Amino acid sequence: MSQDEPELPLALGSVREALRQRGTLELDEAAAAVEAALQRLSAIHPWAFHLHLQRGADATARVVAASGAERDCILWTHNVYLGLNREPSVIEKTIRALETYGTGAGASPPVGGFTGIHDVLARRLARMLGKETALLFSTGYAANVSALSGLPARGDLVLLDRECHASMFQGAALSGAKWMAFRHNDLADLEQMLARDARNHPNIFVAVESAYSMSGDLCPLAELMALKRRHGFRLYVDEAHTFGFYGTKGRGYCDEQGVLTEVDFVTSTLSKATAALGGFIAGKASHCTLLELSAHSYLAQACFPPALAATVLAALDEIETNEALAAALHANNRYMRRRLTEAGFDLGTSRSPIIPIRVADVATLYELAARLADDGVFAQPITEPGVSRGQSRLRFVVTARHTRAQIDTTVDALVRHARALGLLLEARHVG
Repeated sequence: MSQDEPELPLALGSVREALRQRGTLELDEAAAAVEAALQRLSAIHPWAFHLHLQRGADATARVVAASGAERDCILWTHNVYLGLNREPSVIEKTIRALETYGTGAGASPPVGGFTGIHDVLARRLARMLGKETALLFSTGYAANVSALSGLPARGDLVLLDRECHASMFQGAALSGAKWMAFRHNDLADLEQMLARDARNHPNIFVAVESAYSMSGDLCPLAELMALKRRHGFRLYVDEAHTFGFYGTKGRGYCDEQGVLTEVDFVTSTLSKATAALGGFIAGKASHCTLLELSAHSYLAQACFPPALAATVLAALDEIETNEALAAALHANNRYMRRRLTEAGFDLGTSRSPIIPIRVADVATLYELAARLADDGVFAQPITEPGVSRGQSRLRFVVTARHTRAQIDTTVDALVRHARALGLLLEARHVG
């Protein structure tokens, strides 16, 4: 890099685009520039990249940095909301299924990868959500890409909330349909698009998330459903961050809001509340058959291992019979939010167990994350392109397994370092 050129951004996801704008297109040159940017970042936050956990996700974990340095930390980065990856009954049922079915599925669903236990899971998910059919995919990411590329067709229109997951945008882009993003949770903006464009397309799909993974906002589903009744679009809701701990017996936020029966397509990952891997889409049987025959990731990608289907079934048993799990999660969420708000943090419109602490300057964000990690508190810095420029943040994911003591330790450390960095000037008390 010449002395006349500005430094590349610390947000590593934006480095390649900055290089492209600069005219640096050759692969090895771009890779070397990204490596240099990574070295700059590592000097600020040694725990930011190329890390691993010694024994996997829990409320606490030993975090190992790329340098080999290790630290025991309170962990706020994982989406295993109910802690069922550590539940003995879930582990025991997974082991039994592993002994019965072996390890990998070995094939895609149409050629024999779909086993009896996959079938049991698909039927249970459909029944749980009151839908005719559920179709299983290897990941939630694959479910979204497949559904939003396979259901809409050329000539259709797909409208997505601007904060929808990248998998949803990628699916829409692959579909051949026209697609546009409306302002986040702004139903007036969505209605303007519908009024302007709906008559020109045979099928209109509106895609949202029930809870958004970067902001922690909840979708205004009741109001959205009223809009659906006026305009007649097909509604697609990703419940990745609500399935298992909202609604009756974990049926999700659509159920909690009383709109589940009117949602055309419900999708979710199985890697979060249900503590395994995989994804699904639930809806009308004929729609799922159409998708089954056209989705490349269903036709050509191996099923997730049968033992993980057993994991999800065991997790659903716990979710449906032990309501204390979700209650503990929501109680922890309320407690942590109260403590942060009383300390003076602005949590925006977030409400779900995803709590963002916004720090606009990326270098300051990484400095804050590094100081917290040094104190044994590990939270994820989110920068471009995961969020818009100027909207970078620390993201805390609350789980049922976090203790009040761990929340207090975390908030105390966050307050101390935020004040030292000039991010938090004075405390204020609420109700």
